[in-house]
Amino acid sequence: MARANPQWRDFDASQDVLVIFQGPHTYVSPSWYEADPNNVPTWNYVAVHAYGSPRLITDADACRALLDTLVRTHEAPFATPWRLQMSEAEVRQKMQGIVTFAVRITRLEGKLKLSQNRSLTDQQRVAAILQLSADPVSREVGTLMQQRHEARRT
Repeated sequence: MARANPQWRDFDASQDVLVIFQGPHTYVSPSWYEADPNNVPTWNYVAVHAYGSPRLITDADACRALLDTLVRTHEAPFATPWRLQMSEAEVRQKMQGIVTFAVRITRLEGKLKLSQNRSLTDQQRVAAILQLSADPVSREVGTLMQQRHEARRT
């Protein structure tokens, strides 16, 4: 996190923090359900809430190793992955602008809302409509919904 962000100053290993990992999410129109004047719009989503104790990482070598891993992981899909090309002194100077931390996870909660409160017909219709969406994230939600249905049938 940016050192200028004061939030890191509140880290206390004796108090849990919450880290939210947001998965795919999308709007669901009530027009996609069986006709009922009581239907309303909603949002389908997948998320994970991770609770745990924070720990600042102050060792410069450990911080550098984490940054290298982060860059390699997220650059890997690109045809020409970006690599640090500045001197080690410049890298260390830039690292002064961030705070590196880890969270020892003590509890995970999965949050999943994929129209499971609706009839099977509504769920299948919403999944099919989302899979035809121009938005890739909406298509991903539709695919997850379809996978849930297929998993329940087996």
